[in-house]
Amino acid sequence: MRLALYGSLALGDRVSQQDYNRYLADRLHHRKGHPIADEARVALTYLYVQSGQPMRIEVERRWKRKGRILLETLDVRRNGKSPDVESADYQAWLQELVPSGLAPLCFFDAERLDELANPELHNGQLGEILRRLLGLDLVERLRTDLEYLTQRRGGQKADRLRQEVLQQQTDLDVLKEELVRLQAEAEALTAEQQGLELLLVQQERRLVAEGGNYAARRPQAQEALVLNTGESAELAEQLRTLCGELLPFALAPELCTALTNRLAREAELERLQMATGLWQERLAAAQQRLQDDRMWREVFISRTDRELLAQRLMGVLREPQAQYQVQQSLLVHQIAAPDRSQLQAWVTETLTVTGPQARALGERLVALREERRNLETELGRAPDEEILAPIHAEILRLQSLLEEVQVRRTGLDKRLGALQFQRDEQARRHQRAVEQFQAAQANERQLVLAERSKRVLDAYLDALVRRQVSALGNAVVAAFNGLCRKEYLLASAEIRAEDFDVELLGVDGRELNLGDFSAGERQIYALALLWALRQVSGQQLPLVIDTPLARLDDVHRWRLFHSYFPAVSNQVILFATEAELGSDLVGQAAPYLARVYHLEFDRQEGRTVTTAETSHDA
Repeated sequence: MRLALYGSLALGDRVSQQDYNRYLADRLHHRKGHPIADEARVALTYLYVQSGQPMRIEVERRWKRKGRILLETLDVRRNGKSPDVESADYQAWLQELVPSGLAPLCFFDAERLDELANPELHNGQLGEILRRLLGLDLVERLRTDLEYLTQRRGGQKADRLRQEVLQQQTDLDVLKEELVRLQAEAEALTAEQQGLELLLVQQERRLVAEGGNYAARRPQAQEALVLNTGESAELAEQLRTLCGELLPFALAPELCTALTNRLAREAELERLQMATGLWQERLAAAQQRLQDDRMWREVFISRTDRELLAQRLMGVLREPQAQYQVQQSLLVHQIAAPDRSQLQAWVTETLTVTGPQARALGERLVALREERRNLETELGRAPDEEILAPIHAEILRLQSLLEEVQVRRTGLDKRLGALQFQRDEQARRHQRAVEQFQAAQANERQLVLAERSKRVLDAYLDALVRRQVSALGNAVVAAFNGLCRKEYLLASAEIRAEDFDVELLGVDGRELNLGDFSAGERQIYALALLWALRQVSGQQLPLVIDTPLARLDDVHRWRLFHSYFPAVSNQVILFATEAELGSDLVGQAAPYLARVYHLEFDRQEGRTVTTAETSHDA
């Protein structure tokens, strides 16, 4: 029935299409020895009275398998004709007639009843039903929209901060454009360097091909120079990386040590501050408990002595608060715990790793440069043979040009590093300006109406829920006592609007717990709660219950048929097994039954058929 009316909404508000397809595929007819059906349909016909005029509504959903998905078709008829809406709006039209929020009051099975009577699930299920029943989800959505509005708009301060954000963004864009230009220049220098290195390799090959004693010695020296150059470049890059990270902090070890000590002290102060705040909350709760008369119900002591004892107890409890009072002014670094841990890690790494590592790299780089000078001196010697002199001169020229390019590249890398640092700093300033602008939006005068609207909605939600839960509690007591065989078991049922927690009191003033109820009593409570919810809704709705009598004894079953089902709704549909609804009970309930259908599974045909139908005049 729910699937016919609501489609995927029958499974919940946030069901994905994949889960819906899986749900449908699991329920396709599968007869033993035959393939699973490729098509299926479900149809529901009901009468709906609108403005005193009855309408016959026919709903049919059809599905056809296509690969791994099921294509759905919805067809709706009103008095045999299509309603005056587009076919794409059929679901919205059905929702207007019977909103899906009312489904929890119309369709119930034994598992749902168990959830309503389960002490652990009770509050959540009751809250969900009430929110849908009262339309609180729509109010909460409106409040969310108002919250979004307050974040989007701002006043004079917000306008000033908006201009600052725009200026910061402009400065950041300028730095980014300059950075892109320098990166393009660096790429051009890299291409020029690669071209010179290629020419140099060609001349060196000519030198080797000419032969001679000098040519025989040159390859070994050149190979050593290449290895030296590569290792030097790698070490220089490592040093540049260290300079851009934690190395500058290693130049001030005393400040780093003082910083880590200060951060450790402030972490301890923050923990003490949190402990003091938590202790104050506990003191307030303890003082409230001591002032509650129920606290002293079993203690025979005069009110004067009780107040004196409470004062002394609170004095003793306040001593730790005074001892661990933390002054906010002692906290210099207002940073979060993860950021403080990160700073501590950086300081430790600076003192123990970065400094020694940088010294080792520097010493090795000095040794490599000395070795490079020796190799270049050897390679720079004039060849003995005159035929090698022009080649050697060209090599020297190319080496000079290559060194010039490398010097230019080094300077450009420094400029790039400085510009990247400026860009990062500007990005942080821009982010701070954005955060200040966002924070200022909520404080502007022009948002007063939105804030007032939110307060009105909060008050409306609170008043509506409190009024309805009060009426609901009274209705639950009347319904439960009318069904339970223990006469007048409940004296009151108070439902808290904050979390929908239910406090039940017996006629003797003793607090009752759902966990202490028997399985039958819990089911009676769930049915009574369902009856009360329907009374609070003020709407005449049909009721469909699956296996409603499984856990009830004969007395409770008799009361349900004589007191509950005839009164809870004009139309009640029960899906009961033969074990629940025997012939004797059917005979007793005959005055209240309109129709009885007997469903039987045919094993040979592999399907369920209606084997009998009995009509009654009631």
